Amino acid sequence: MQEIWSFEHSVDCPVPAEFAWMFWTDVRNWAIDADVASIELDGPFAVGTNGVTRSKSAGRIKWRITEVQPGRAVLEFPGPGVLATFEWTFEPRGNDTHIIQQARLTGDQAPAHVLNIAQSLEAGMPAGMRKLCGAMEKAFRASAGPS
Repeated sequence: MQEIWSFEHSVDCPVPAEFAWMFWTDVRNWAIDADVASIELDGPFAVGTNGVTRSKSAGRIKWRITEVQPGRAVLEFPGPGVLATFEWTFEPRGNDTHIIQQARLTGDQAPAHVLNIAQSLEAGMPAGMRKLCGAMEKAFRASAGPS
């Protein structure tokens, strides 16, 4: 399928990569977005597992984990004639983690979705990733106990 649109954003998060990966693969932690009512998986965080995000604004959104390697995962959100793909990478940088999220739209109907979906993702992805990093940092500090 031809890629119609892609966008990438990254953040540096002051937590170890192993912690960032464990935090992110626990999908309950994705509910930091005010629009997310719940997130469920039908199995472990592994290739072939299906997920459902219940969005307050968009309703029930189905997706599937299509690739998982330590520090990297790909999620696919299929729709009629369009496929939204999100690739997440967690790269160690000393004691910190460089987190990269890449979003892509492919499919015959992808051009029709560029204006609404793509623009919304480009506008919201940087703030969402900063919020994720903040939640990771807070959880990491809490797990380390009192100083």
